[in-house]
Amino acid sequence: MKQINFIILAIIGLAIRLWLVPQWVDAMKSDESRQFDQYAVNLAEHGVFSDDATANPLPNARRTPHYPLFLASVYKWAGCENWRAVQIVQSVLDLITCWLVYRTARELFRDRLVGYWSYGTALIATPLVVFTGHILPETLAALWTTLAVFCALKACRDNRNAWFVGLGISCAAAALTKPMLIALPVFLLPAFFVTPEGRRFFTAKRAALAVLCGALLFLPWVTRNIVSVHQFNILATCRANVQDDEARGYHRWLSTWTDSQAHNRLLIAAVVGQGGAFKPDQLPPVEKFPDYAFDSDKERDTVKGLLRQVYVQMKLTPETDAEFGKLAHEKIRHHPVRYYVLLPVFRMVMLWVEPLSQQWFKKEAPARAMRYAQMINLAIVAFGFGGLWVIRHHWRDAAPLMFAMLACTVAGALECFCVAYVDPRVVVPVYPLMCIFASACAFHLTRAKSPLKTSTEIYEPDYDRW
Repeated sequence: MKQINFIILAIIGLAIRLWLVPQWVDAMKSDESRQFDQYAVNLAEHGVFSDDATANPLPNARRTPHYPLFLASVYKWAGCENWRAVQIVQSVLDLITCWLVYRTARELFRDRLVGYWSYGTALIATPLVVFTGHILPETLAALWTTLAVFCALKACRDNRNAWFVGLGISCAAAALTKPMLIALPVFLLPAFFVTPEGRRFFTAKRAALAVLCGALLFLPWVTRNIVSVHQFNILATCRANVQDDEARGYHRWLSTWTDSQAHNRLLIAAVVGQGGAFKPDQLPPVEKFPDYAFDSDKERDTVKGLLRQVYVQMKLTPETDAEFGKLAHEKIRHHPVRYYVLLPVFRMVMLWVEPLSQQWFKKEAPARAMRYAQMINLAIVAFGFGGLWVIRHHWRDAAPLMFAMLACTVAGALECFCVAYVDPRVVVPVYPLMCIFASACAFHLTRAKSPLKTSTEIYEPDYDRW
């Protein structure tokens, strides 16, 4: 494939993101989007990192800084709350992510065709496409994560300090975009010790260099927190919303059984954070909870009584929340294996199996288009896990990619202990890597051979001009 075809694919991918996505998604549909928007507006207009919607906002550290800073820079250039400009910039950043997918596949497989297939798959990957239209950090997180994995792969194969510098910077930037990505360097570290050359290239000096570069990126944020909010805060708290902090008991009870996005977000929104806007008709009856949410009829009756108290008092009071906390404590005490082992494993499966739900699309979005989008999503996941099977004999060469995917999957499953719901978008940052494995599987099925070169072949010169 010539470079002109490469560019044509990029133009088609950009057209999809700029034409179809704004028609199908609502940029501010999520409460989280409105919070990020408020941070950016306060930064652009007042120079204060805060989500207070007041004339004199007080600084806080409920969110990590990179995505609000990105939004504020776009607002400074295009005007506050210019969401269309944000969608355009995020679409361009996503194309850069797709190009990094191509480069990563070329580095791993040393086959240009697999690189192009990976590039084309990333261009149509539903989660990557859809989230370019939302005011959410997934696009930026996917860019930093893919760059970190590419640098790790190069560092395992190339004896240069530059790749360790890039690895430290990109890992720190990813964590400052989405806090759960702080697990990325922890999972990437073992990759150096299982790859053929990684153990030799990974020295104490290079590790210190990567840590130092990452620490320099954290330094302004930590210093700002010490000066402005008088806290030594490296990342944001698990619960970035004030309402969630006031419902710890209810969240903990939900985390003892939630395993899917099908219902738990609605159950949280109906009970938590209503305040003056509480709507009694939205309060879920006990029948809205699945049967496996309760271990006994006594617990079901207790929850029914607590929800009745929420209905009467028009809010979730600290006393009612404490009662939910006691229920959670009893459930965990009686079933620790289910809570600490079985539930996280099942959540890791659901993070990949469940497609993006209706909540990320407009109501007027064509049902057929959403079905196609979900089919593409599931096809990429199915072929992606097939690709992992295809390269099973050479998995050490692909260890940085596999460990990065494991990092997001495990962190996303454990995040339920803080926010009490399973959200498939936590694995969006590693979807570009899944696209690479999906392309490897497709290549294997069409060519009847594994596309992965052995460790003795990966040092052949790469004359690709891109």
